[in-house]
Amino acid sequence: MNERHSARRPIRVLPPQVAARIAAGEVIERPASVVKELVENSLDASARRIRIEVRGGGLREIRVTDDGCGIPPEELPLAVQRHATSKLREDDLERIETLGFRGEALPSIAAVAELAIASGTADSSLGRRLVLHAGRVLADEPTAHPPGTTVTVRRLFENVPARLAAVRDERAETAEIVRTVQRLALAAPAVRFSLAIDGRPALHTSGSGSLRTVLLELYGAPVAEALRELAPVEVACARVTGLVTSPDLTRANRNHLHVVVNGRWTRPGTLLALLEAAYRPYLPRGRHPICVLVLETPPQMVDVNVHPAKLEVRLRAEREIGQAVAERLRELFARTPRTLTLHDQARALDSLRVQLAEPTTAYDDASGEIVTPAFPPLRLIGQLAGRVILLEGPDSLYLVDQHRAHERVLAERLLALATSGTSEITPLPEPILLEVRAAQLERFQRWLDRIAELGVRCEPFGPRTFVLRTFPSLPAADPLGQLVRPEELGPALLATLEELDRAEGEDWSERLLVGLACRMAIHRGRPLARSAMRALVQALGETRAPAVCPHGSPIVLRVAHHQLAQQFRW
Repeated sequence: MNERHSARRPIRVLPPQVAARIAAGEVIERPASVVKELVENSLDASARRIRIEVRGGGLREIRVTDDGCGIPPEELPLAVQRHATSKLREDDLERIETLGFRGEALPSIAAVAELAIASGTADSSLGRRLVLHAGRVLADEPTAHPPGTTVTVRRLFENVPARLAAVRDERAETAEIVRTVQRLALAAPAVRFSLAIDGRPALHTSGSGSLRTVLLELYGAPVAEALRELAPVEVACARVTGLVTSPDLTRANRNHLHVVVNGRWTRPGTLLALLEAAYRPYLPRGRHPICVLVLETPPQMVDVNVHPAKLEVRLRAEREIGQAVAERLRELFARTPRTLTLHDQARALDSLRVQLAEPTTAYDDASGEIVTPAFPPLRLIGQLAGRVILLEGPDSLYLVDQHRAHERVLAERLLALATSGTSEITPLPEPILLEVRAAQLERFQRWLDRIAELGVRCEPFGPRTFVLRTFPSLPAADPLGQLVRPEELGPALLATLEELDRAEGEDWSERLLVGLACRMAIHRGRPLARSAMRALVQALGETRAPAVCPHGSPIVLRVAHHQLAQQFRW
């Protein structure tokens, strides 16, 4: 019989060494966990400079040195005892204002490694140094140490073979340490961080106090032009500010989404999910922005005691905060034109010159500038290759995809009518006959009542023939027959309904209207009169999301004057 079930075992208190190693397993998961805990101690000590040195992926050695307030010699032994802390005022877990408050970091590290801690204070001429291994004190001696603390961790997990075997290779552990220090630096932009890996500098921040500066120091100069500032959001006793890169600069994973809550880098699951849902329609599939959100809220509005390693927090109004920030993020992405990038620049410019050599329309400014809420004042240049509308702004050339622009205008108009319940219906000048295939007939008939609610009214006119009599009113800037051709309505409706049959869901009405907008929008290659181009750009600039079509593809590309100067070497 299995020994586990052979007899009841008595309840007993675990030996301190065993209990310490179990607790260490909760807090110290990998070398990066050690770095995080030690740096957070330095930040709580009001350090302005923190140096981290790592060897062997953190398994051989981790050393963190700071210039904080230090630990008085008589208190140093308490620092390595479990559940001893100076960071919890009056035992109030509802008002935590420090990063480390459990008093578990140093004793947990000492349980699975050799730990040496030396510290000095400004009011003491002599500091103190302790060395511990596997929870036992090996050395306790006075030492000369400037104000601040130095903690050295060696031979991590040497006495926990199972944990050591689970640690990934040195390169992966080093990469995780770099990510951890980056996150800590973003959470504390006023602190100067330096990280050395096996004796070589790997990261440095200036401690300027500017979040934008720290982002540039961590991610490099290419981020500078792509950074956009989020207007402050104040909701549910919280104030949120931040920076995010435009759609021009994205990453392939979510590791670059940073949320800082009261100075603590964390990952609030609900808030991050709302942010991703907000930017998802405006970015290519699988791409994510670089984003840093800084959230300030009263301590009692945050529960930081929900994760052993304090990697997650619970905000009491997380969904409300997330929805407000997501809306601000959605507005920014929806209204930010993409920057044109030329991969094969010489060939692309040659092609552009050929196409512009014989413009289809003359460039005149007789009609004045096109002024809209979304764009700066624009002057119409003309149409390129029957596909793109060219416009000149104060400091850039703008290229507008005419099909996607028209699709955006139509989709927003149709969706707004459906959402408001307004029955603005246009009787067609001439009824349109629809011939339905026999295989589609039964399914098409099932759609008639539903699409009638949206203003699309069809009546039987024979065994497989129907008459389309009305349609929702199109934008005033796009009267029926100017850009949308009536003869295209019938085929667009049949094709969209057939597509819905293959993937019907609760959002059928939205997908129907977006599908109609896509199929009704002017085709690429169709020449446009200047009045039609102006009307289309005017209508686009008044939409909610003029930068991307309903499917997430870019509508507007921008070529800044400085890019032209660079290419032409002016």
